[in-house]
Amino acid sequence: MTEQLQSRPTRFEVAKWFGPQTASVILPNDAVDAMIKMSDDIIADEKSKSHGQSLAGVIDKELKVYKSDMDNAGVDQLLESCVKSYILHCAKQHGLYEEKYTFASEVNSAWIVSQYANEYNPLHNHTGCEMSGVIYLKVPDVKGRRNITSKKGKQEGDGDINFVHSAASQRNHDIFEKGLVQITPTPGLMLMFPSYLLHTVYPFIGEGERRCIAFNAHYRIVDESTEGATEIIAGNMSGIKNDYFYLKEKPNE
Repeated sequence: MTEQLQSRPTRFEVAKWFGPQTASVILPNDAVDAMIKMSDDIIADEKSKSHGQSLAGVIDKELKVYKSDMDNAGVDQLLESCVKSYILHCAKQHGLYEEKYTFASEVNSAWIVSQYANEYNPLHNHTGCEMSGVIYLKVPDVKGRRNITSKKGKQEGDGDINFVHSAASQRNHDIFEKGLVQITPTPGLMLMFPSYLLHTVYPFIGEGERRCIAFNAHYRIVDESTEGATEIIAGNMSGIKNDYFYLKEKPNE
């Protein structure tokens, strides 16, 4: 038998080359309380505008949130800073961060999702934006309500959000990739993800409200270091300004 070499690799790294970068944030209690109060007022106001016609959800109350609502609640800057931090982090992870680059981001739509028994969101993604997010405000304890004997011990899905990147990668005994992620929401949890990432929200039975604020945003990275020329490095090709309702004056009628 040939004597085996005892030398070791000079470099050994395990990296995530493929797949989306996502963010999980726990917001401070005062911000969560402010958003609950804001959403209470919007839900109670009979003049609040529905956003349901533009959404995939099989949910009765999906109400528009305006930038002025966020500003009056004192959480506008917090939301925008979280979006900006997510953009900067992802840019650094993909080697697209340089001092000479200009980074811009802007929330362009937001809405309350007030979900009750048997309502759900089918598998979908978001358009008209580059990134999306959700902030959970109220989450009822819905686990164990179905009490199906044959499913005892299995992970329950009621009220959970599921992200689907690659169903083909969800093979048994596979350590290399996770293509399906199921998350049980908790109050104060904010998730941010690329707008193209498919996701679905399962229904639940029984009493209680599952309330969250969903939002979309644009971002743009440009290099203006060359005189007379602007190079788009990543993001929205036409700029981040848009004609979405979020930035308009909130209607009073």
